[in-house]
Amino acid sequence: MDSEAVVIQLEKELQVLILEWERFFSRDRRLPPQNERLELSRRIRRLFERGIQGSAAQFRLQQLQHRFATYNQLWERQLREREEGRRSGVWRRPGARRGDAPRGRSVQGGGTGASLYDRYVAEMRRLGRDVTVGREAFERRVERQRERVEQQLGRPVELDVVVSGDKVRLAARARKGETR
Repeated sequence: MDSEAVVIQLEKELQVLILEWERFFSRDRRLPPQNERLELSRRIRRLFERGIQGSAAQFRLQQLQHRFATYNQLWERQLREREEGRRSGVWRRPGARRGDAPRGRSVQGGGTGASLYDRYVAEMRRLGRDVTVGREAFERRVERQRERVEQQLGRPVELDVVVSGDKVRLAARARKGETR
């Protein structure tokens, strides 16, 4: 096999490894693909040490090595954050824009302050967070937020509990068909 074909094969293997890490961080795979990563690292290092013929193949190999090193840093950082409990598994490829991240999900439709509080507490606990606000204080905050947003929009709004990545927040949505 010529050196250009070997580099192309290694690039394909890196793409497969990237997908395996995505599966791990999205909790579709139980264990991180560490063995696959070590094997690919060995193969890239061996090829680099042996040297390859042709400047195009050398350039591609250097690019592959750099890309692999960048992904290694990303994976190590994400593993560390996951072990420390700082992330909930949201993962983006390097260079992805913020808008490319998964959208937040609404927990349930809007409702009264009491049911909002219950849903807020449930989502906070699901993420392993402590709830530091009591029901009465939460309801006061909700009412103030609702009034402020209604004043800005000039129409009635409905508040809803929304989970975005590792954050739980309230989102305001204008009520359809209603005006002040």
